[in-house]
Amino acid sequence: MINNLYKDLVVIGGNVSGLAAASQAKRVDPSLDIKVLESGGYVSYGSCGMPYFISGLIEKIYDLFTYPPSFFEEKRNIKILLNHKVMSINPFKKEILFSSKVLGALKYDKLIICSGASPIVLNIPGINAKNVFNFRNIPDAINLKGFIKAQNPKYATVIGGGSVGVLLAEALNKIGIKVTIIETAKKIFKDYEDEISSILISKIKSSQISILTDTRINSVQENKTTGLAFLINATNTKDGISEQVEIETDLILLAAGIEANTDFTWNSSIEIGEKKAIKVNSKQQTSYTNIYAAGDCCLVKNLLTNKYDFIPTANNAIKTGRIAGGNAAGGDANFAGSLGTKADKIFGLEIARTGIGLENALDFRFNAFKITDSYQSHIKAIPGSDAITITTITDKNSKRLLGAQMIGKECVGKRIDILAAAISREMTVNEIYMLDLSYAPEISTVLDPVNKICAKASLEIQKMKF
Repeated sequence: MINNLYKDLVVIGGNVSGLAAASQAKRVDPSLDIKVLESGGYVSYGSCGMPYFISGLIEKIYDLFTYPPSFFEEKRNIKILLNHKVMSINPFKKEILFSSKVLGALKYDKLIICSGASPIVLNIPGINAKNVFNFRNIPDAINLKGFIKAQNPKYATVIGGGSVGVLLAEALNKIGIKVTIIETAKKIFKDYEDEISSILISKIKSSQISILTDTRINSVQENKTTGLAFLINATNTKDGISEQVEIETDLILLAAGIEANTDFTWNSSIEIGEKKAIKVNSKQQTSYTNIYAAGDCCLVKNLLTNKYDFIPTANNAIKTGRIAGGNAAGGDANFAGSLGTKADKIFGLEIARTGIGLENALDFRFNAFKITDSYQSHIKAIPGSDAITITTITDKNSKRLLGAQMIGKECVGKRIDILAAAISREMTVNEIYMLDLSYAPEISTVLDPVNKICAKASLEIQKMKF
């Protein structure tokens, strides 16, 4: 136990990061008086599972909850204050102003900001129509599920072609709703190389989901007679030619991305970076040494570029939360950084990535090249074998692997983890090729696809010497 002179610790946010921070602080110094302020009415739930609640794969919303508030109060002696929305922070007075049933103030010795992220607000006329839904938290999921049950919509439009938007489109498709995805970029899943994303896009289109890319919505108009919402005057640009499109829909889902939920910090002089995210050091300290930040509301060091980026993943949230909590309680831990490793399963395909893409690698002056190939998930003689397509980004000079992406029906998510571990240890493609990975006819091939793609990259470097 640390003999800490600071006893009042306040955590803003009852999400996975905030509760990880509070719990770790209590482990380091059980004598701390810890309060967690949560703006909503729920804590300790997995928002990543909400699309499966919409599709019916998860039947009850409460199956997404890990612990009730009483667990933290009774088992860990952490006070949970629900429906306490933080309005502002005064670092000089060490005081938080919050709104609950009444306005109130709370003093702190140490503060950890884990306020998460919020949907990007779209400046589109009519976007606040009654049939337009955000999808970020438990009330959003309950509201959408209730609307679908009551109104039985036939058509839905999802604004945004990232992971959340596409998972929502799949969930709605599975319950018989015809879906259109609208994306402002030239393709959906834009953080993937074309060789990988094109396979997913083909699968989505074959599932009768329409995709409109390079499209901007100009306005939304509600039809008060039928109860429908109309997307009107959307501008679709193809081959440099713009045309107006009109889409009739029963509901609109906003999934155009997120940014850090940090508006309440603006008058505090806490330093803010891209996506409104808080700047922190490796100890998760902000520009004030007694104020920490963790999770989706702060920037994270990119292990490859050493730049602090907005990388909102569940793994980063838990890790940075624990680092912030331990250090706020008197510890001395550091968060090394992140590779932005992620995986999704959409329409039976696993798609995953780690590290940086080719464009990013070239921007950061790596002498990078890209290769792509496909390999069987296990030997062809065993039924169920299917292709896994892998793209790797390698630095010609150091021979280090910089990034990898893959897609296939099985064993993709775990294979990307091998490459994430290799990148974090700065391994060359030849060293990864020589890894002693497991083999069995129903599990892999000889060699494993991870070995094979790195062998190909290594050979490519040898060719470049001549």
